[in-house]
Amino acid sequence: MTLMGAACGGGGGAATPADGAVAGDGGTIVADPNDHAITINEIMATNALTTVDDTGVAAPWIELYNPTGGDISLHGYALTDDFDQPHRAVLPEGIVAPAHGYLVLWCDGRSSVGTAHVAISLSAAGGNVALARPDGSYVDRVTYGGQVVDFSGAREPDGSTNWVAAEWHVSPGAANPGGGAPAAPAEIASDPPETISAAGDISDRVLGGDVMPSYELRIDDAGIASLRAQPDTWVQATLVYDGRAYGPIGVNLKGTQSFEPIDAKPAFRVHADQFVDAARFFGIKDLYLNNMSTDLSMMHERLAYWSILQVGGVPASRANHAMVTMNGQLLGLYAHIEEPRSQMLSRFFTNSSGALYTIHYADFAPQYLSGFEPQGGPDDRTLINALTQSLTLTPAASAIASAGPSVNLHEFTRYWAMMVVLGHWGAWPYAATGEPVGANAGTYADPATNQLYFIPEGTDDTFATADYDYMGLLRSVLPETCAQVPSCYQDFVNQVWEILDKMDAVNWVGQNDQIATEIAPLVPMDTRKPYTNADVQTAQQQMRYFITGRRQYLGTKLPAATSH
Repeated sequence: MTLMGAACGGGGGAATPADGAVAGDGGTIVADPNDHAITINEIMATNALTTVDDTGVAAPWIELYNPTGGDISLHGYALTDDFDQPHRAVLPEGIVAPAHGYLVLWCDGRSSVGTAHVAISLSAAGGNVALARPDGSYVDRVTYGGQVVDFSGAREPDGSTNWVAAEWHVSPGAANPGGGAPAAPAEIASDPPETISAAGDISDRVLGGDVMPSYELRIDDAGIASLRAQPDTWVQATLVYDGRAYGPIGVNLKGTQSFEPIDAKPAFRVHADQFVDAARFFGIKDLYLNNMSTDLSMMHERLAYWSILQVGGVPASRANHAMVTMNGQLLGLYAHIEEPRSQMLSRFFTNSSGALYTIHYADFAPQYLSGFEPQGGPDDRTLINALTQSLTLTPAASAIASAGPSVNLHEFTRYWAMMVVLGHWGAWPYAATGEPVGANAGTYADPATNQLYFIPEGTDDTFATADYDYMGLLRSVLPETCAQVPSCYQDFVNQVWEILDKMDAVNWVGQNDQIATEIAPLVPMDTRKPYTNADVQTAQQQMRYFITGRRQYLGTKLPAATSH
């Protein structure tokens, strides 16, 4: 949608002293006696995909609301981002707040482009904005906190004193949610400005464990044809959520064993910023919509990531479920997962700019190093190479001692213990039968500690088989070496028991049952899943058996904890 209007760039007249009145061609401009009813009604400091101005540019904007029955000329009025300088951007002749209507002004500093562009700025980190009369007195003043891309701060209802800090249903030039309301009280010079609180992290509004979003992907015929021919090619799409269409975003298809073509039940990567760098969806850059084609329980990923996050000590994605439609056709129930990239890392590390790799059938041995695939940050393999070199040393105690500076061994044994508790046999340092080295994990080189950490991925194959040999299935030199050093192996053992205690404390059996109940009515609606509803029930029963029997089974294989 393109909005025509007045923009927040340098107005039509020169700035005047703060205590002076603006003079027009016919003398001093007199303020409209009804201007006290005008309010700053909506603010967007970071506009990437919401709307564009008359030149096709997405710029920050503010909306003024006039609840009166008459047009109000704003010639000689001014917008400012500094309360000490009311005439920062004087509005030119022709700027009118329409009766019972809205005026959008673009805060882009491009006053030469048109009358609706004014010379003030809106900072995503927060700031001030005000509308001043020609004499320098204020009609309305607002102080706002940090904003989120493509969300607004909005009065709800219009003209009221109630501000919503992060509004998804933005409405530049139209009514805010809640409709109209009596005019806000007139500005009194001695009163403080109104305040819009900081939006904060709003990503849990779609990724939280207590929500289940419904999405529609709209992809044109050319995009569908491209995904049919080259599934990993990025195509433009629009993501519709809760009545708002957001795009263009990027989507492609994903999966190895779980891959399904675009005409079946495809799994998607969703990158909000693939085509517009600044774009974010609820503050999120990257999401997975996993089709669960190999997870007959339709629960593994959600419960696995929940479990890891509840236990703590291992960085992991957030996950829930989503119902997905494409071009009006229901695709079904999906695992909705935060992609393990820099944004996720920032929740666990003070510095998320380090080298991030997917372990794709890779290991810390010279013949497998090419399997470390860069996913973010610099392609700096210093720590990977150093750990590989350390693990060539003998005896094992020397190798582990040498490895210490390159990898956080305690955090590694915690990751390893978590994989054993969850039965994640498809993850590094395990692998499917016959594979030489592991996959389904990431490793992050933390610049703050200069050590490697491990990130679980691909948890769709968790909870499946309880009695796999957790030592015999190892496919990595790091845990194999650790297991030969009593102190290192005992740390792994201790963490298995600690994790089990925490899982019991957070009631993972209850969480399993809750998820099964939540998705029960949605499973039959998913007619594209490559298994039956009866298969889902059977797999969920097996999953529950795995969870309730995990402690007892591991007790037959592992020694007792030395510190518990």
